Amino acid sequence: MSEQGKEEHVLACISASPFSRKIIKTAAQLAKTSGATFSAIYVESGKNGTESAEVSRQCTENTQYAQEMGARLTVTCGENIAAQIVQYARVSGATKVIVGRRPPMRSHLHRRPDIAQQLSEMLPDAEIVIVPNALSACPESGEKRTKYMPRDIGITVGILALTTLACGWFRSIGFIDATLITFYILAVLLISFWTDGYAYGLASSMLSVMIFNFLFTEPRFSFVSYATGYPLTLVVMFLAAFLTSSLTSQVKRQSQQHAKNAYRTEVLLNSNRRLQLAADETGILREAANQVQKLLLRSVLMYPVHDGKLSEPIVLPIGEKEAELRKVAAEKAEHQVAQWVLENNTQGGATTGIYSDAAFWYLAVRMNERPCAIAGVRVEKGESIDAFDKNLLLAMLGECAVALEKERLNRSREEYAFRVRQERIRSDLLRSISHDLRTPLTSISGNANMLLAGKVEDETDRRRLYSDIYDDALWLIGLVENLLSITKMDDGRLKLSLQPEDVSDILDAAISHTQPRSKGHSLRVEKSGELLIVNVDISLIVQLLVNLIENAFKYSGENSTIVVSTRRCGPDVLLCVADDGPGIPDSEKEKVFDMFYSVQNQQAADGRRGLGLGLALCRTIAQAHGGSVCVRDNIPHGAVFELTLPAMEVPNE
Repeated sequence: MSEQGKEEHVLACISASPFSRKIIKTAAQLAKTSGATFSAIYVESGKNGTESAEVSRQCTENTQYAQEMGARLTVTCGENIAAQIVQYARVSGATKVIVGRRPPMRSHLHRRPDIAQQLSEMLPDAEIVIVPNALSACPESGEKRTKYMPRDIGITVGILALTTLACGWFRSIGFIDATLITFYILAVLLISFWTDGYAYGLASSMLSVMIFNFLFTEPRFSFVSYATGYPLTLVVMFLAAFLTSSLTSQVKRQSQQHAKNAYRTEVLLNSNRRLQLAADETGILREAANQVQKLLLRSVLMYPVHDGKLSEPIVLPIGEKEAELRKVAAEKAEHQVAQWVLENNTQGGATTGIYSDAAFWYLAVRMNERPCAIAGVRVEKGESIDAFDKNLLLAMLGECAVALEKERLNRSREEYAFRVRQERIRSDLLRSISHDLRTPLTSISGNANMLLAGKVEDETDRRRLYSDIYDDALWLIGLVENLLSITKMDDGRLKLSLQPEDVSDILDAAISHTQPRSKGHSLRVEKSGELLIVNVDISLIVQLLVNLIENAFKYSGENSTIVVSTRRCGPDVLLCVADDGPGIPDSEKEKVFDMFYSVQNQQAADGRRGLGLGLALCRTIAQAHGGSVCVRDNIPHGAVFELTLPAMEVPNE
């Protein structure tokens, strides 16, 4: 910390210069000594679009070296390099800015302040550390030697020659000198537009003035002019041509830079959209690997990281078989590099100075500064990755890390919501059990106590008490069975044992279970004449039907008629339980299948209020078999519960 309590932040300004390594090393030492945050910035200007392969390679090496030294790399774009550095330094809170100083110029014509001087003026609150004997850390295009291409030279000479011929013809038919000057300015504009660099525009400006003076001013074929106003005219012509050339070149570079930025933005937006659509962690990593593969047109590996260890990689090959790529990735040396990158949270492998003989370039996908995945890009020996593509790749991996973090947060939220729901179910269950089990348990203990004490002498009364104890015990047994079943269903621990079953046999089993409890009710079964087969777990479906039938017994009142029927309905089989009781209001029909819900103002004929588990269990069992259960009105009164199950085709034999 500084004296003012401000956190130290060292910012290194790097470029494609080979001396940037010295700047990075100096900045890293300062950051380590003072315990400061270390970051690096590289400014892409419009001139970078025409840089040579050597300059691009040097830029890539410098940015990689900065990251290897522990810097947080930032790449930004802009024509005014000093302004970009100042803007980032203010936003990031840099307290020290490390920059290189240009070697002394032999000529005194170069009066423009260099980057270090501009930063000193624009960042008075930051300490500017100048590394001597280094080229400017952020060189501008004027510092790079222009390569004179035959194509550009041909364009310059050709346009000037055509313009001169055209002007000669126009002069012969009576055009004035001002018109000819306009044609030469147009020629300079075209040359600046179709060539690269300032040199061709400057040269064409000078040549156009000299050609006009030599061919079209009196005396002709000499650089002497008789007219007193011609020298000023030629100077104005040169300035107009030069300014036109400069503005055209600048607009062209800006257009190229805007096109690159637009492409980068489009790629990142598309990548972000596709990552957001991925369903889980594996889908996100596979989509990220797919986007990297499309960007670089290279084979890609993506190692998920779980508990600090590399998992089986996702492999996306290009130009080679997946088995061969997996074989290369499984080699001990390659796995060692990926493990080293994971442990050191940095880059390694091909194109870097660490394990450079590896077949892949490995990068850490960081989430909260910790690796959550390791990406590997196939790079042959001697190949390199363009700086622009590399920056896009790093941005994509950053988007991948954001998507992974969002997915893990969503998963944690879902797990938390599930635990809250489970806890609420337990609380509701305990509350319901403590309230609703008191009545049958009190009845059982009271009746048993009377029988044990011998207070009931009449045989009829004793049999009635035995019957009440038996009914209460059966009710408790049914309740416990429902509790166990719905708990297993909710936890996902219940395994279905599916077998083809005859619907008629299922009905017979359900009726046999409910027959002893049908006192005071008329139970009628209507079976379909057609052979109906369903693929079900028969014990669960029987339990479902028993719950529906007993529910009808409870709420339809005494002397009611319960009809259980089956029929075919298209590709499904319908099993219906209809009663002629008071029915269920329309507002309650969707709620009766919710857990712990009972129809308002309605209770069982025996006075007991159910826990609201029977119908919830019915819906859960039906959905587990790929079916459904619903309720509708029975005309003229009552309710009909319909169970729908997929039918199986009956073999001809």
